[in-house]
Amino acid sequence: MTEPDRVLPLFATDPVAGAVLAAAFAAFLFSEYRIGRIRPSASRPRDRSGLAVGLGLLVSYLGGLAVSVLVSATVVVHGRWWWFAAGLVVAAAGQGLRLRAVRELGSSFTFRVQTVPGQAVVDTGPYRWVRHPSYTGALICALGFTVAYTNWLAPLAVLGLAAAYLVRIPYEEHLLAAELGEPYRRYMRRTTRLIPFVL
Repeated sequence: MTEPDRVLPLFATDPVAGAVLAAAFAAFLFSEYRIGRIRPSASRPRDRSGLAVGLGLLVSYLGGLAVSVLVSATVVVHGRWWWFAAGLVVAAAGQGLRLRAVRELGSSFTFRVQTVPGQAVVDTGPYRWVRHPSYTGALICALGFTVAYTNWLAPLAVLGLAAAYLVRIPYEEHLLAAELGEPYRRYMRRTTRLIPFVL
């Protein structure tokens, strides 16, 4: 394919779509910043699971963005605005779930894997069905953004974040079971990790 025939995703060719995507991503970053400000993590050595999640986020968001621009063969051509809008709605729903989970967990929520003094097992709200609804929300949000990139290949980048959670979740559950004891182990036995009744 010659350079003049190169097909670019919607956000790279339409200024309105580009501005909307940038604003949505800025809102996402601001919400994550607010979570970090309100729920600061204690000072402790960074674990590998945190590094894995950071890399997974980069692969999902920036990797998906790069793929959407560089691989023109899979750029969405028909119904681009529909896919763009649908992707942003899915992203907003995912971040909404994540924020709901953060609020439900309250002061026990931090970016790093840790417990706080007097922490109890939270099994209300979305935690009634899954143990890690904030991670479910994060995956849904990343999927939505990559769909909004309007390239059929871009959503595969979310596998990077999914792989990171495969590292994070067992580490987190091991720590919580050790520090919260039998109440958390009972909670683990009656809930699933990410998808209610499935996974």
